[in-house]
Amino acid sequence: MKKNIIKWMKTDVKLESSHLWIVGLGIVVALGFVVNCCVAPFYFPCVPVDSEQLILSASIIAGLGTARQFVLYKFKYLQNLQDSESQKPEESNAKKVAEDILREKLWVPCVGWALVFGFAVNMLLIPFFSENIRPVEWSFLQSSIAIFLTISGTREASIYKKVGETQMKEQQ
Repeated sequence: MKKNIIKWMKTDVKLESSHLWIVGLGIVVALGFVVNCCVAPFYFPCVPVDSEQLILSASIIAGLGTARQFVLYKFKYLQNLQDSESQKPEESNAKKVAEDILREKLWVPCVGWALVFGFAVNMLLIPFFSENIRPVEWSFLQSSIAIFLTISGTREASIYKKVGETQMKEQQ
């Protein structure tokens, strides 16, 4: 049983450090549900997170996050096919190309982490300290996260595409 759980948790898609903000965002939204369902009903100084905003945020993250992952898995699958066809992967320049692209676009994860912090303020701090903290505007957070999940997915897709092109050139 333990081996099955470990096997289930393994994936062929490596989580890059530039993607951790997406994981952080998911955790914050999940904790927003915990606050509403498990804390606020029993701890009266706690003010629940606006349910409509919480559900809309979760929907945006789940919908765009799932679409993003679907596209990235497709590109990862294609890249894995190209890697398996390559006879000398140790001589590949593709990894350097991907690292260079990621280094150029570090602003995306930086903005992503700022949005994670904004969601954390609205979902984790406001319920407990509403008289001392101003909330971040919900429409700003939701539209921004939709835009940045899209940008992040597009960025990754372009990386996979450029890595694939580099590998194809090296094979010729």
